[in-house]
Amino acid sequence: MPDALVIMFVPFIACLTLVGIHGYFGIHVLKREIIFIDIAMAQIAALGGTISMILPVEVTTAWGIVSYTAHGGGTIAYLFSLVLVTIAAAVFTYLKSEKLYVSLEALIGITFAVATTGAVILIDVGAGGDVHVHDMLVGSILWVKWSQVLKSFIVYSMIGAFHYRFRHKFLSISEDYQKAKEKGINVRLWDFLFYFTLGIVVIHSVAIGGILVVFSFLIIPASISVLFSQNWSTRIMIAWIGGTIVTMLGLYFSWKIDVPSGPSVILFLGVFLFLALIVKALNIFGTSEKNVPGQSASGDVSE
Repeated sequence: MPDALVIMFVPFIACLTLVGIHGYFGIHVLKREIIFIDIAMAQIAALGGTISMILPVEVTTAWGIVSYTAHGGGTIAYLFSLVLVTIAAAVFTYLKSEKLYVSLEALIGITFAVATTGAVILIDVGAGGDVHVHDMLVGSILWVKWSQVLKSFIVYSMIGAFHYRFRHKFLSISEDYQKAKEKGINVRLWDFLFYFTLGIVVIHSVAIGGILVVFSFLIIPASISVLFSQNWSTRIMIAWIGGTIVTMLGLYFSWKIDVPSGPSVILFLGVFLFLALIVKALNIFGTSEKNVPGQSASGDVSE
């Protein structure tokens, strides 16, 4: 057991950071009915890293031009991913603002498929493609470093503070887009900021856990919370507590059975969702709470 604690402690802390930020974003995503936004953003971020892996990058210095290949990772990969998720955020914002015959969710799904195809083609060109595909999908949580965790925690904290500061705008748009627009909120600006901040979060998260782990942390804890509460604050707490418990069980299972940590966590997230559905169907804990008069779904007292 002591050996397990030593080896799994850093991955556990890394997973907790993922649970914290993605549990919050997941509730917004479910409210907005854009379920595949996270996995699409994750794939777009991964595509940026893949591009940096195969393209030679020229760096100009005072003494001339030095050419080198980035091989994925590092500052170059981060910049490629950041540019792509920024473009995606702008496109999704525009598509949401226009009246289209195709739903935004469908367009997000198409974006994921195209980004995945592009990444597969580029990986086939580069060396070590099989390893890159594995890392892109399920990451390598077991080998995550403290520096990665600290860097991600700082970024997540800054984005979390930003969302808390302007929570009324983000919540209003997630609750009712048209009503928020009628209230005078600049929905295009705040929609872009939502997608953009989510994209930044995903860039860091994919580097830790991979696309499938990130998507699971976004959707499954939030889905469980929605089953048992209509209050935003309560949902967030349920998502965080449930995600933490599942992470502990998944990592312990990974240690005992000697299987990859990422897939183990995903497996336990799926099992917990299934159990939550059974509990809800049997009405073990009674009906979902209703909003208290004079209080919004966000848990804040109405003005």
